[in-house]
Amino acid sequence: MLITENNRQSSLISLWSPVRLAYGLLPVVSMLNRHDGEPNRLLEQAGIARFGLMDPSYTISIDQELSFLRAVIHRLPTPELSLTMAREYHLRGFSVLGLAMQASASPLQMLQLMMRYPRLAWGMFDGHLFLDNKTASIRFLPQPRLGDVEGFLAERDFACAIALFEEATESAFPIEAVYFRHACSGNLTLYEDFFRCPVHFEASNTELITTRAIVEQPLPQAEPSICAFYTAQCERMSKGMDQPFSYGEAVRSRLLRSTVIPDLAKLSQSMFLTPRTLQRRLRDEGLSFSQLLREARQQRANQLLSQSHLSLEQVAATLGFSDAVAFSHAFKSWTGCSPRDWRQQPTTL
Repeated sequence: MLITENNRQSSLISLWSPVRLAYGLLPVVSMLNRHDGEPNRLLEQAGIARFGLMDPSYTISIDQELSFLRAVIHRLPTPELSLTMAREYHLRGFSVLGLAMQASASPLQMLQLMMRYPRLAWGMFDGHLFLDNKTASIRFLPQPRLGDVEGFLAERDFACAIALFEEATESAFPIEAVYFRHACSGNLTLYEDFFRCPVHFEASNTELITTRAIVEQPLPQAEPSICAFYTAQCERMSKGMDQPFSYGEAVRSRLLRSTVIPDLAKLSQSMFLTPRTLQRRLRDEGLSFSQLLREARQQRANQLLSQSHLSLEQVAATLGFSDAVAFSHAFKSWTGCSPRDWRQQPTTL
């Protein structure tokens, strides 16, 4: 929504989303790994599956993310942790949204993309973007539902935005002033060094102020057609989050893209689950691992056999069979003919 009054434009910022993509926690996990922060235990406590961080469709709730972040703050009670965390975020970590932002025309368009796809941006606040002839500012509204971490997350989100803008502009991003409603819990000088401007705590609003010229400056990698392409992918990904996560699809994807198709034990291990747990979750979806394994082997077998330079032994090994004989028996049960006969069919491509 855009409101114009006395040459001042105000548009609503809504970055809060109850559903998040789990891989958005990867920057925090990387930070924990460097500081010996035991990320796996903290993820487990928040009910977040570790394999979900590597799955582009695995979603978590905002409550799970907040639980994890509170545990991180407790685990690493260092001053200015919010600034340290913000430095972990890079455009590449935002997947297609990051690519769209990098190809945007300006920092203002980057911000508008984040506002358009809050599920992909991992922001925590609603607020307003104000523009007049000279000034641009981002003001966060109070967010009581964040509880005791509201101030920390306000610091992180402003610092993260600056880090992303500077990466996209390939230069410093001048800020005139930053205001926070909460009290300063660290060294004020470190905040002013990070933002390179006066930083005020216990202010009436949480707000970041810069100039309109700065937010409308052209980005060095701006490319409208590329931005439009990745924006379309953002739309598709954001809508896809309405669908519940499927362990069946996650297993199917891993089986099909593995160089060598793994057995249940190896696949379960890669998903940081026990075989029994994985089987139970598949059963809840009306599936079984043996069914998915058979489907993946059949699909991959047809692809591999079309490559005449591969021996049956090589095909069998790639599909996870003990030897070519076991593969041949299985293939005949699927198709009614042997792999050799299938290869000799004139219609085989």
